[in-house]
Amino acid sequence: IEVGAQDASTHEGMISDIAEMDKIIGQFLEFARDNREAPLEMRELNDIVAAAIERYQKAGNDVRFSRGELPPLPLRSTAMSRLVANLIDNALRYGAPPVEVVTRADTRSAVLEVSDRGAGIAADQVERLKRPFTRGEPARTGSAGAGLGLAIVERIARLHGATFELLPREGGGTCARVSFAVRKAPTDS
Repeated sequence: IEVGAQDASTHEGMISDIAEMDKIIGQFLEFARDNREAPLEMRELNDIVAAAIERYQKAGNDVRFSRGELPPLPLRSTAMSRLVANLIDNALRYGAPPVEVVTRADTRSAVLEVSDRGAGIAADQVERLKRPFTRGEPARTGSAGAGLGLAIVERIARLHGATFELLPREGGGTCARVSFAVRKAPTDS
């Protein structure tokens, strides 16, 4: 780039193209790994989410976190960090700010939601967009990518016994929801 770029705009364009190619290659590599070998550890999902959000906020993105009370969960930390990052990346790329991240729990599940205020996803496209190498309509999204982000989320969710849903958001936009089953600890009688 340093040798071939004659002007600032060409230089910046080349840097942007290389960054996009690097991201796509990273997604291919992440998809090729299945993360099954990584050990499950009892972790606080909120800590993983908070660390990811801090990175996005430091980069100047409008990402907000509403932290709910969650029990520790058996998680593969690196895979879960990837899941959170892919959901936020997707909301930033295809949605509209602010991106709102919420965690909450009830008696049966712990829930992670990442919501945006974009155009939303048509109900008949949801399952298709979770498949590998599938992207939304480029003319509508105006964005490039390999079509692996949501497939990686789906795979990591299943690896953790969780469900992954893409839902319309009230008032416009999309809500990506990952729900983890919560097992009550046995009580001593």
